[in-house]
Amino acid sequence: MNLGVAYYSLEQYQRAIEFHQQSLEISRDIGDRNGEGSSLMGLGVAYYSLEQYQRAIEFHQQSLEISRDIGDRNGEGKSLNNLGLAYKSLGQYQRAIEFYQQSLEIKREIGDIRGEANTWYNLGLSLENLNRESDALGAYRNARELFQAMGLDANVQDCNNAIERLSQPQSL
Repeated sequence: MNLGVAYYSLEQYQRAIEFHQQSLEISRDIGDRNGEGSSLMGLGVAYYSLEQYQRAIEFHQQSLEISRDIGDRNGEGKSLNNLGLAYKSLGQYQRAIEFYQQSLEIKREIGDIRGEANTWYNLGLSLENLNRESDALGAYRNARELFQAMGLDANVQDCNNAIERLSQPQSL
């Protein structure tokens, strides 16, 4: 699995897939449900990076099911956020929003502040795509507040840019 992560970091997604697939097979052979869920998530992330969103959804859905089965709330929250990202990329913004909202509940529950901030930002993007500017502004502001608390200046700037973009008067 770590080799898959390493190749993903090098943007060698096909190679990452090969290692995550091997990790998945081994995890299934030895009955390691947590490892199976993580391998499925790794496959989903790699396919997402290859813009194979439907395939990514299949793997993230499987990862979500396992996370729920074994009570891995962190894995569940990540899978839900990843499903949101994939549906957003397919232009299915309302479906993405539903996954982000579920992810947010879990991120808050387990105290994953960075994950919560990222999910707020992702939620803002989908709301913006549906022309729900007021809701998007709220999401971006929530994300900005959390990113500021963590001292993540680049993320704060992303939020500021989004807020500024939505705050400008629209020309006809």
